[in-house]
Amino acid sequence: MIVRLLVVALLALVAAVLVGHFIAVDPGFIVIGIGGKVLRTTFAFFVIVVIGSVLALYVGLRLLAHLLALRGRFERWSGDYRRRRAYRSLAEGLMARAAGDHARAERLFSLGADDNAQPEVHYLAAAEAAQAIHANGRRDNYLQLARDLKPAAVPALEMQRAGWLLDQDHVDDAAMLIDELTRTEVTSPALLRLRLRLLQRRGDRAGILQLMPALRRDRVMSHDEANVLERDCAVAVLRSEDLASDALTKLWESLSKPLRATPQVLAAYVHALCRVHRDDEAERLLARQLDHMWNSDLAALYGDIDCQPPARQLRKVEQWAHTHDTDPGLRLARARLAMRSSLWGPARTQLEQLVADHPLPLFYRLLAEVADGAGDAPAAQRYRKLGLELATG
Repeated sequence: MIVRLLVVALLALVAAVLVGHFIAVDPGFIVIGIGGKVLRTTFAFFVIVVIGSVLALYVGLRLLAHLLALRGRFERWSGDYRRRRAYRSLAEGLMARAAGDHARAERLFSLGADDNAQPEVHYLAAAEAAQAIHANGRRDNYLQLARDLKPAAVPALEMQRAGWLLDQDHVDDAAMLIDELTRTEVTSPALLRLRLRLLQRRGDRAGILQLMPALRRDRVMSHDEANVLERDCAVAVLRSEDLASDALTKLWESLSKPLRATPQVLAAYVHALCRVHRDDEAERLLARQLDHMWNSDLAALYGDIDCQPPARQLRKVEQWAHTHDTDPGLRLARARLAMRSSLWGPARTQLEQLVADHPLPLFYRLLAEVADGAGDAPAAQRYRKLGLELATG
């Protein structure tokens, strides 16, 4: 940079020397006639006047341009200042909300909205702060201001309001809003989550089962979470006392095959079949499942099914005993079926083995019933006492 300035200065000096030399040899003159008057001056002075006039005109035009641009520059500076102030209010509001000072956060968010830097974001944040301090009127007012500023964000804002209504247990108001969103908006993961929350708050397990395909499709939850939720809802619906026989069959057929093979769901269905007096169907279904895949809990449940006569079930459990003789569930089933057939000796043998391996109050109660059936009252009284001591510690 310094070398360049030295070169320019040197060239200017050379040019000045050359011009001075020519002027000294022949200064020349300029004659200008205006309105009958004649102006005469040297050429050098004329050049100086022209250069000075051009420079003065340039400086004047630049000054005028700066004056004209001053308003725009002030507006840009003012806009930048307001944006910085809005961002600062937003940042301080977020910190206040994180600290639990929701009232101060609301004030900061609402002040930032006045600076026209994405005011809808500030109004939404202010609404959230008002929600935290249960200021429902101000919350709805902030949401309305955000809707007016950005109509395209209305669905998202309404979903946010529905979630807040659920948080405050205003289930009916939230349901109306969610139903309206479902009718007017394309289903989204956020809307599905709201519908799931609403159904869970209402305890509508059947509704959740109907919603499960959409929840899986849009990946509202993980695969494992969806499996657990679907299983629990299916079990709860199958256990409903109001479920008639035809409705029970329809519900079972609507469930997926993997879900029907789940031990908890299958057990609930077997109990439901027995409740509507379809014991033979329950026995066949459970026997097929145990032949295909063994499960100790389901084996124990097999002994609760009341088929008449129980001889067929006895033959089935004896067949399973060849490969699962020590299974506690199978032993319990064999004991119950033997009791139903008044085979007190085999029943007592199975129950005593269960007590030796896994002492539970249930086993002592069954032993007492076996002793009563066999006419051994002292043994029955002893078993009841042992069971009571085990149950009460």
